[in-house]
Amino acid sequence: MDLDHTRIRVEQLREKSDFPFAQLEGVGPNLAGWGVIETCLLLPQSVAIMIGPSACLRHSAFMAHARGFTERFHMLCLSELDMTMGNHLPKVEQGMADILSRREEKVAFLIVGCPDYILGTDFTGVINRLEESTGKRIILGAMAPITIGLKESPFTSAYTSFFNFLKHEERKPNENRLNLLGTFMPLSDSGEFYRVLSDAGVDDIVQIPLCPDLETFSGMAHGRASVVLHPLANGLSGKMENEMGIPTCFAPTSYGFSTIREQYERIGEAVGKSLSVDVLEKEARQAAEPLLDALRGKSVAVGCSINGSPFELARFLVDNGVNVDTLFARGTIKPYEWKLIEQLRAVKPDIQIYNASHPGLCGQTEPFDHVEVAYGVDAGIFCVNAANVPLSRYQEQKYGYEAALWMLEQTREAMETPVSNYDWIYGHDFLI
Repeated sequence: MDLDHTRIRVEQLREKSDFPFAQLEGVGPNLAGWGVIETCLLLPQSVAIMIGPSACLRHSAFMAHARGFTERFHMLCLSELDMTMGNHLPKVEQGMADILSRREEKVAFLIVGCPDYILGTDFTGVINRLEESTGKRIILGAMAPITIGLKESPFTSAYTSFFNFLKHEERKPNENRLNLLGTFMPLSDSGEFYRVLSDAGVDDIVQIPLCPDLETFSGMAHGRASVVLHPLANGLSGKMENEMGIPTCFAPTSYGFSTIREQYERIGEAVGKSLSVDVLEKEARQAAEPLLDALRGKSVAVGCSINGSPFELARFLVDNGVNVDTLFARGTIKPYEWKLIEQLRAVKPDIQIYNASHPGLCGQTEPFDHVEVAYGVDAGIFCVNAANVPLSRYQEQKYGYEAALWMLEQTREAMETPVSNYDWIYGHDFLI
């Protein structure tokens, strides 16, 4: 297939319909990680039970194993005929009852696949009877990749479902408590984010991955505000704001110094405090210069599997004299990214943006042989000659100027001691 069908110059990308979609897209390498099961099991004291044909269960089984979730993850394999006829509901109810009778968890996620999603299977009766007989909360979810790009993603739906455990809490605002949403690997409590907030008098920060139980998690109902680091959490924070009155602040992980300052200003407004970052920014700019200088003159590609926006990272690199000529994206460009695309268009309109899930791109590596540094696992798969900098959500998580310097230090390490993308993926049990 002609490679031109898989790409578009950034100067031509002005709205969603401009993106090089295909009538049939593949599951691109950018979709690896943080799936429905992983998202659900962030909730403490929960267990996930997934139902469907064996082919549908396979991917989640591998990911649950890779992430060490097998103790809290169960599967019920069903025949396509039973599902089509609706004969599987009694099996599901009995199977879940058997599992929950042996589990101490207070919450069970019933995860269905594409077949039940397409058929519109009604699980209301099953769930109501199970909740009554087991005394546990049952939440219905879906691992339905056919919905990606068409509606709210299954991952966002799973994360948003956590609201069920907060909406009944009596709200008692705590001026020093901040909810931090959208982390899979938590931010370090000795990191920059905690220090900046603590200096401003906000020293009670709640992150879902660090909640040992539902009681601690329910304390989010008393947060002064919520800060969202990943768009996945916008649904949950929106419900917390609209139905509980908890203000929300969207300040995604970023790498550009001016963007980071803007994020901290938004967070400061949300908590009603003045956050001091002048010294941090000055020190970061000084420390970054020699690291950026090593990148100048090299050809760079940025993928959309990074922790953050590829458009934001590309803008930061271009603004600092780095030659970014290739970007990998999906059609599900986030609303906030259109402003970033506009900014990128103004400074480097000739960047080529590829649809990482376009079938015409599958197996294509030769067009990217010139790339010397690739950010993101997806970019690394196509740019096989490049030093790959994963910036994965499964690595240690940083925020603010600390994240920018970590990114640059990871780049230096990758250029000095290259590790093949293949070895990195399999060394980290990273299922593609």
